[in-house]
Amino acid sequence: MAVSSLMSELQGSREFLFGAIKGLNEEQFRYVPASETWSIAAHLAHVLRIERVLVERARAALVEDEPFMASTRVANDDDPALAQHLAVPQMIHGMLNARREMEDVLARCDDAALARAIMHERIGRMTIGEIAEKVAAHEREHAEEVVKIARQAPTSGRVIIPLTRRS
Repeated sequence: MAVSSLMSELQGSREFLFGAIKGLNEEQFRYVPASETWSIAAHLAHVLRIERVLVERARAALVEDEPFMASTRVANDDDPALAQHLAVPQMIHGMLNARREMEDVLARCDDAALARAIMHERIGRMTIGEIAEKVAAHEREHAEEVVKIARQAPTSGRVIIPLTRRS
């Protein structure tokens, strides 16, 4: 896949995810439906963590000849705990930064550079192009889950009383 196509895939997955969370309040971000184990915030923390790892790997592939990458051995079960320590705006900001870094890696690539790879301990050989595809697919997968949770999340129980001027 060409750099422009990868950039489009990344843009599309991000627009889908951000469209799914637009207008949600903090309670909705933290809500965990009875049928789920993760909140929307946990999905965001997970997407952020994985994208940072993948960007690091893509950067390494640019400057080294098929560097060996050990598995992170970080269980996804840790992401709900991570989400509890990060504010939603902090996660969004981190996601924006990680995406800029991924786009920067891709901007430095031609077809030959896209074919540069890492050697992952468990997965095997992964090219920069495959890493970028994985970032977009992973984000889209979690965005689909976020949409489901957002549909189930209750609206805020808070009542807003408008202030009016006394006459």
